[in-house]
This record gives sequence, structure tokens and C-alpha cells, in this order.
Amino acid sequence: MGEVKSRESRLRFNRSIRISGGDERLSSMGGVLLLRELDERLGVTRRLCAALEDPRRQGQVLWSLKTQVRARLYALAAGYGAQRDVAELANDPALRLSSSERRGVGPLKEGLMSQPTLTRLQRLLGLDANLLALERSVLELGLEVIRAAGAAKGPHTIDVDSMPVMSHGEQPGSVWNGYYRGRCFHPLMVLHGETQTLLGAELRPGNVPSAQGARRFLLETIDAFERALGPVGCVRGDSSFASSGLLNALEKRGTAYVFRLANNPRLRKLAAPHLVTPAGERPAQPREWVHSLEYYGKRWKKKRRVILVVQETPGELYLHHFFLVTSDKHSSAEAILEHYRQRGTSEARFGEFKSRLEPKLSCTTQEAAQHEGAWRANASTFQLYLLADGLLHALRWITKQKLSTDGTSLPKLARVQRWLVDVAVRVTTSARRVHAHVADSAYELWSWALTRMGRLRPAT
Repeated sequence: MGEVKSRESRLRFNRSIRISGGDERLSSMGGVLLLRELDERLGVTRRLCAALEDPRRQGQVLWSLKTQVRARLYALAAGYGAQRDVAELANDPALRLSSSERRGVGPLKEGLMSQPTLTRLQRLLGLDANLLALERSVLELGLEVIRAAGAAKGPHTIDVDSMPVMSHGEQPGSVWNGYYRGRCFHPLMVLHGETQTLLGAELRPGNVPSAQGARRFLLETIDAFERALGPVGCVRGDSSFASSGLLNALEKRGTAYVFRLANNPRLRKLAAPHLVTPAGERPAQPREWVHSLEYYGKRWKKKRRVILVVQETPGELYLHHFFLVTSDKHSSAEAILEHYRQRGTSEARFGEFKSRLEPKLSCTTQEAAQHEGAWRANASTFQLYLLADGLLHALRWITKQKLSTDGTSLPKLARVQRWLVDVAVRVTTSARRVHAHVADSAYELWSWALTRMGRLRPAT
């Protein structure tokens, strides 16, 4: 396997312990082999690379697009976000085996691509046609995860939101955002509410309003989603997205919605008659009540149903309140409020994506930041992060019964990475076979996951 000279260190507290390095048969990220198997079952990189435009001279190509995309994708899922990480992991046997197109022991005889090669890959993926292919691949993977979770028949709720991706340099498009108190990007995110599956995202400069481009991007996502899985029952979002343009568009296509409304003088006047504490002694526990009203917004062309939510907190003199606007004219106000509050899990999911994947976009000089190609390369990198998240999320649903604390709740993404991806493996070879040795505890979980992967049938 091309093993290098072993290195050794000792520990002072127990000199009988020797720490050795330089054994190329060992890997701390053995779970990338599971990711490759899942990738093959779902056809993610196969479909993606078939749709990519490759302007390179094929006779001079050393690394195929599939190999490069896999290496980058699996490294991201394992927590290695920088391009140089792949080059530094060149001797890792698990990453070699999982990313290569070769069979048998062949992948163990070759290294991995260099950072300049991956930089050229990101520029290639940033081409218009390739960026669109990446976005489609993210949605297709999301649809496969929903099917694997047994939620293909609905109901389907779409959550829309934005989030900051902080930058630590002069990345193209990173701009100071006063609300988040730092330089950042401000991507638009769309998620399937029932399964917490990311369906797509659009990278945007850090200073754009939350709802900029939301109508176009959201409607395109809903159209593609409905062609594959059926009608979307409801769209949820915060007050940033409750614009008349988006509300009108959703009503025109017959899609229900519930959004929070930003407070204003007209809403405060509408709420005033209902901000009255009920008669009797105030309880020691918080309580709330709701009112179904009609509101004619300043920029709206018609009246819409709004839900006033009044909250009472023990020890506070004044009542708190907020409004929701909805197209649902039949459900009770309590049911609409309960459905909107389930959006909190979606917000937590966006935060989990940001904290566990930690998107890192390339740093460059201010002059290069003006170049459109640099922005497109960053946009394609962000889509790869979404694909890496999608594979981990699929693995989470497959092993839900084993990894969750109660057997029913969805386990944390950190738990999936810890128990399935960050697994030590020792690779040996015999004749034309490769053996990946893991601990018994890991093998039981891997065997469970592989059995369930065998039931996956990706859509053609």
C-alpha cells in the first residue's frame, strides 16, 4: 500500500505506551465508505456528473469529475471544509477508496488531487450550466431523502428563511451586515418542514434584504417539488417574507401560507381592543389566547385573515402580542398557530447545518473579489455543502431507529457524524480484496445502515 516509515512518540505518565504514526492503513474517517455506498444507492454524484459540462481536454485529464466531486463532497461531510484538507488527506485509505472509480485495490495505489486541482474544479462547477445542475442535484437528493423517510405522500410544508454565513476575509460577496454584526453572506434557504430536509439554497451578498429573490426562488422550488411528490399544503416564513408580491403569487397558484407579520401602528390599533386581561385572579403560569381578525394592509389590495396571539407572562404588567397572516379561512386560529410554531424545528435545522457543516468559502484579495468567476466558485462550493448535508441527513433517517435516544425522534447531525462517519478503520489487502476493519460496536451500526440502504430505490 506504499506505507511510509513509521514514527513513534512516548507518553510521560506511562512510558509503556507508544504512539505511532505513518501507517497508511489507518483512517479516522472510515464512515466515508458508508457515504459512498449511500451515494451510489441514491445516484447523487452519478446524475450530477452526467449533467455537468466539462470543457477540459479529456486526453489530458488525470482526475475525473466524479472522483474530484466525491473526494470534496465526502470530506465536507466528514468536517473537512478547506480545499487543502483533501490534499492533506491524500494518504487516507478510506477517502481514497470512497472517491475513486477504480475497483479492487487500485485506489490504494493512488493519492488524491491537489488543492490547485480542486480550485479549478470549483471554477468549473461555477459555470452557469453547472451551477444549475448543482441546484437541481440538491433538490433531487432532498426528494430522495423524503422518500427514504416514508413521507412522499405528504402532507408537505415548505419553510423559507435566510441565515448568515459569516466570513473571515474578503470573500466575493461577503458584506458587512449590521443586524448580524459582521461580514457575511446571506443565503436564502428552503426546507421540507415534515422531514427537515434542505431542498435548496441561493447564495446572496451579505447586505441583501431577507426576502430579496424569494418569490422567484420559492415558486421555482415549489413547482419542481410538486412535479415530483405532489401538492404543497402550506408555506411558512417569518415577517421578512410577508410581502404583498409573495402572498399574491401563492394565492394565485392556490398554495396556502402562514407568515408572521411585523408590527406597525395599524396592527397595534387593530390589536388594542383585544389586549385585555381576562377577569379573575392571574394564574402563576404563562397563558395565551388568540383572535381571528381581518386586516387590510397598506400595500395589500384586499383584506386577509390575521391571527392575533396575545401572551400573558406572570410578573409582567403588560401583555405581549404578535400577528400571523394566513390564507387558511377554515382552520381554527389555535390550529394555525400550532402549525406555525412547528417552524421552530426548521429554524433549529438551519442552525444545525451552519454549526455542523461550517460552510467555508474561499478567501481572496479585494481585486479578485470583483471577478464574477470568484463569486460563482463560492456559489458552487455552497451547493456542495448542501449536498454533503443531504447525504448526512439521509444517513440520519436510515439509522433513526438505532441512533435516536428514544427510538423515534430524529437524532442530531452531530451524533450521525460521531457514530457513523468519524469511525476509525484499518484497511488491509489480500489478493484483490480490500478489508476495512472496524470495532464491533461500529460494525453493528454499519450493518444496520447497509441493510436499510439495500431497500432504497432511487427515482429514475
